[in-house]
Amino acid sequence: MDDETGSTTSRPLRALLRWLGAAAAIAGIVGVVFQVIEWAGSRGTPEARSSAGASPTVATPTATASGDEQFVQAGQCVRNVGGAATVVYEISPCGPGTWRVLARIEQAVADEAQADAVCEAQAPGFMDYHYSNWTKRSDYLDVVFCVAPV
Repeated sequence: MDDETGSTTSRPLRALLRWLGAAAAIAGIVGVVFQVIEWAGSRGTPEARSSAGASPTVATPTATASGDEQFVQAGQCVRNVGGAATVVYEISPCGPGTWRVLARIEQAVADEAQADAVCEAQAPGFMDYHYSNWTKRSDYLDVVFCVAPV
């Protein structure tokens, strides 16, 4: 009799555990789908704000980040393969017409005045800067490149 009583009370428990397991699996799958959607959205064509143009005296209002630009580090040289109005940095060998990145600073930047102040504090001798928030989301950091012509 104990076996029969134990098996009848454990059936509802087993069914409940199966449903809970299925619900947890579905919730996990839904969570992964949402993460993939968010990741894919952040990989779209990003735009960036900039002030570093073809020459140190040219200020540009917007720019598009190239694939290279996202990986540019301090000490590397870059070339603007965009135009004065759309700065696009590409990593290139140092030489005439290139800019040396004196500092890459990742922090929130509200405007051009703040980007200028950040470069002044962290890269003395910079000639210009380019700042961007490729995803245009407030919860992502901006990247400020402090540059000087080579």
